[in-house]
Amino acid sequence: MTASEVSRLFGPGELRRLFFTSRPSDLQLDRRQRFRELLRLSRLTDAHPIDKFRDPASGPHQQLIDILQRLVRK
Repeated sequence: MTASEVSRLFGPGELRRLFFTSRPSDLQLDRRQRFRELLRLSRLTDAHPIDKFRDPASGPHQQLIDILQRLVRK
């Protein structure tokens, strides 16, 4: 299909909106959330020795896993 046919299918101005409109507020929110998670991770690692993270039954280990899962999803 040519660009004019695709444009006709989507309607006037829709291609421009699809390709050139960004959502900076959403991107900034994602960055802020990621930054908060990294801060939580930093505080957690400062508060506990490495041995606590190696033990899967410990609270710090579970907190570490939760933070990492949230970071992976974003």
